[in-house]
Amino acid sequence: MAADDVPIWAVRLRAEREKQLWAVPEMARQLRHAAGGALPDLDSLVRMIKKWEAGKHLPGERYQLLYGRAFGVSREHLFGTGAQPAEGPAAPLGADEVAGFGAWAESTNVGPGTLGYYAGAVNRLAHDYLHQPPDPVRVRAAELTRGVFGLVQNGRQRLDQTRELYGSAAKLCAFTAWACGDLGQMQAADAHARTAMILAEQADLPPVRALAFSVQSKTAFWEKRHTEAAVLARRGYECSPNDTMKVFLACQEADAWQELGDVPRALEALRSVDRARAEVDRDDEVGGLFSCGLARQLNYTMTVRLRAADPAAAIASAEQALEAYRQGEEWAYGTWAQIRVGMAHGYLLLRELEGADAALAPVLAQPPDLRLATVVTRVAELGRLLAQTRYRDDPLARSLREQIDEYRAGKQAVGREEGGAGDRVSDA
Repeated sequence: MAADDVPIWAVRLRAEREKQLWAVPEMARQLRHAAGGALPDLDSLVRMIKKWEAGKHLPGERYQLLYGRAFGVSREHLFGTGAQPAEGPAAPLGADEVAGFGAWAESTNVGPGTLGYYAGAVNRLAHDYLHQPPDPVRVRAAELTRGVFGLVQNGRQRLDQTRELYGSAAKLCAFTAWACGDLGQMQAADAHARTAMILAEQADLPPVRALAFSVQSKTAFWEKRHTEAAVLARRGYECSPNDTMKVFLACQEADAWQELGDVPRALEALRSVDRARAEVDRDDEVGGLFSCGLARQLNYTMTVRLRAADPAAAIASAEQALEAYRQGEEWAYGTWAQIRVGMAHGYLLLRELEGADAALAPVLAQPPDLRLATVVTRVAELGRLLAQTRYRDDPLARSLREQIDEYRAGKQAVGREEGGAGDRVSDA
């Protein structure tokens, strides 16, 4: 091909390369860098670049975009509007270009070890959150999330690997939504919950979708959108496999209805809880924070029974939950504290001060956890019950009120030290 016959775009490609003082192999490296490494080997790219600069055939759309990115100019500047040869049909693809695309399609920036690491890290976070302060665990989750996002956005994976990365990213966003809600950061909680659902839909993994519905329901509950919380929990229940997340979603639905005072719907949701428990036939997708052992389930049952004005049944549920812990079920402070506070509430409704004192004493002896402001709120409700006329002159009632006041004062001091987290609840 005579020099005068070389297309203008080919002349521009060479001129821009020489302007950057790049040899052809360096141009190949720059294209690979622009693509995040997901391109053919350097020797194949060098051959392709030489053919492009000679005007033998037009780079494909992907390579046009990568050239623009490498040079920091627009695609139109290099190739013109439409980016087609001035005369005749487009040249057929050469063997090198076809082989290059095949190599790109097979390339990946992750392997089984990386995928397994992220999947395992999510599970560790969910377990650690039960026993560690929330903010350091959330920081670790943020670092992991950035890593997964970077792999998806800047690299190349097989379709099954991308799906698995989306699943891990959805779980990490779900975890962060929960943690942000516990810390009173509701805008961040809502954004992470919504992104978790988007990623879960892209991954098309039912257990991850159920997890996303759970955190969306929890966020709606925190924001007092209780009807929406119930609906979201039901949708998660309907798509969940038979693990304890399904049990938990039914518990969330029951909790939302009882908060609205709709006892019949709350009791119907408890029947779904029992059915889901009976049908569990697989391990949890994540576990830890997102699992629902018997104690956690009975905590929700107890709350509904209190709302239904059945204190004896509520106390029975609390006793069964504490027995589950004695039998070795994984212990979590939030659930344990709420069980004991609910049990004390039941005893007060039955006018049994000694039972209330025994149930509440271990909670009042613990320093208040800022994540669990709802525990403190419920303890405050007991203080209001104890202030009623029938208890006014009782020495034990007076002693309990004083202990509750001290507990609440301790919580307020912690809140000032930590900057305040708002009245959010985590039953983990």
